[in-house]
Amino acid sequence: MRIQKIFFAFFLASFFFYVPTVSAQKKKESKHSEFSSHLWYGGNIGLNFYGFNGGNVFQIGVAPMVGYKIVEPLSVGPRVSFMFSSVKVPSFKAVGIIDVDAGLFMRLRIFRGLFIQGEVSNEWYQEPLFYSNGTTDKVSNSRVNPRLGLGWNWSEGRGAGSEIGIFYNFAIANDLNTYQNPLDYRFGFTWNF
Repeated sequence: MRIQKIFFAFFLASFFFYVPTVSAQKKKESKHSEFSSHLWYGGNIGLNFYGFNGGNVFQIGVAPMVGYKIVEPLSVGPRVSFMFSSVKVPSFKAVGIIDVDAGLFMRLRIFRGLFIQGEVSNEWYQEPLFYSNGTTDKVSNSRVNPRLGLGWNWSEGRGAGSEIGIFYNFAIANDLNTYQNPLDYRFGFTWNF
């Protein structure tokens, strides 16, 4: 829980202390154009398949995000993820579950397209239940997810780009009872990053 608080405090401090301010004498149009010139847009497509204890999981989802460039290499913003998973265990019907994840990210471009990204989000997810009589069910739950990842973006700073990344979810890694993989592989697109 302590690492989530540190991540969240770091995000808030960075956003409120470093966001450029616009003087009150500027016109509304210049405020809007200055703010929008710092924005970039992106989204990831999630596709994953992995096994656990004789069972397997297939996942597919989307995750849009908006970044604000505080300074050229440093961005912050919101990210939302919608994921559908099909969990199959031998002798049971497959169970379809839905995850929704919403939070903040901070991204630092290290060298050319190489970036490091930290995230803190709240996830509302479902977990499958398999009963000894052969029936299945699902239960809803939530958790805070601190993630840290590394990626590469192919863009020139303006226009369309694509990216790949790998992210590590500390909450899943520390949960001994989960079937989920703590590694999150992402492929995405960006605009003006």
